[in-house]
Amino acid sequence: MSIQNALPNYQSFDEILHQQSVALTAAEMHGLISGLLCGGNHDSSWQTLVHDLANDGLAFSQVLARPIRELYEITFESLDDSNFNFNLLLPDDEAGVFACADALAGWVNHFLLGLGVASPKLTEKPEIKEVVTDLRDIGMLGYDESEDQEELSQALEEVMEYVRVAVQLCYIALATSKKVSNTKKDEKPTLH
Repeated sequence: MSIQNALPNYQSFDEILHQQSVALTAAEMHGLISGLLCGGNHDSSWQTLVHDLANDGLAFSQVLARPIRELYEITFESLDDSNFNFNLLLPDDEAGVFACADALAGWVNHFLLGLGVASPKLTEKPEIKEVVTDLRDIGMLGYDESEDQEELSQALEEVMEYVRVAVQLCYIALATSKKVSNTKKDEKPTLH
């Protein structure tokens, strides 16, 4: 089974969030989790952070906890994959271009939130400073409903691909560098 197929159905996941009175959309939740992962949060503290940021610090019911844990694991697997199979959890094309644009903006904003929480010294990383600036601009994405939907759809596809690649760059620059530094800390010095 490919990683893309492993992502939950957007509409179903969005409904579970809504039924459990979580104010985030499926796109926003995936963006938040992706940001935490890219910021290097790979231990169990991610759950507490998600509870704090998405549910007023309260744990989720089991109905929601399991799908969120699965989403975290799938996202981590896809980000850590050398084939760059990471994808954004967004509504499908049938939702319409405006709904997709809104979901993308929400995804990006929550990605930046998760990234900032997991890696507070983000601005000290020159290798991703431009990417983060671009993502902030994308998070403020606007459109005019009178715009040609075909042109907007094509532009949106390009922006989504940029975001997908930008997220992978953030993961490589931040999360994998934390892995390397943690590995070096665990190594015992060699005496000669």
